[in-house]
Amino acid sequence: MISNTQGFVSRGGGEMGLSIAISGGIVTFSIVYAMMSFSTVVDDSTKISTSQSQMSNNLFARLQTNISISNLQDVGGTSPATFKITNTGNTLLWNYNSFDMIVTYQENATGNPVLTETLKYANSCSGLATGKWCISSIQNDNMHPGMLDTGEIATIDVQPSHPTQSGGTFALEFGTDNGVTTSSSVIIT
Repeated sequence: MISNTQGFVSRGGGEMGLSIAISGGIVTFSIVYAMMSFSTVVDDSTKISTSQSQMSNNLFARLQTNISISNLQDVGGTSPATFKITNTGNTLLWNYNSFDMIVTYQENATGNPVLTETLKYANSCSGLATGKWCISSIQNDNMHPGMLDTGEIATIDVQPSHPTQSGGTFALEFGTDNGVTTSSSVIIT
């Protein structure tokens, strides 16, 4: 009888050992899964924090940016329109490729249609192509050459894709890379 009890005890111990091993495997899997999930949560939290920081920086830059247009002039035909933009804010403006220039004008063509187009920035005003705008000069450009510092005034040339009609209206919307815009219009001479 003792031998049966001993046999029973050893069988029971084997089943118990198996259940402990399975339980240990489940616990180990759960811990590893939780650790893997934690890194994903931390990564997502980091992305959200970085995004919020960038959004805050962009909002601050936008609040510090201000521009104004003056001296808009356009002569009918194919010569470029010109105007001056003054940096009246506290943000250094330099990323001209990301600026927006939208012009609306009467074309010198049959029926004088009104056209609206978006112009692209050109690095040089020499032989300015149609559909482009450029900075021909910046007054008092001493601190950061080629960039528009606070108080500096840029003279801008604008070459629409089509000739403009004398007596029509030439209007433009000018926007910085952080979304601050200003607009002006003039009668084409």
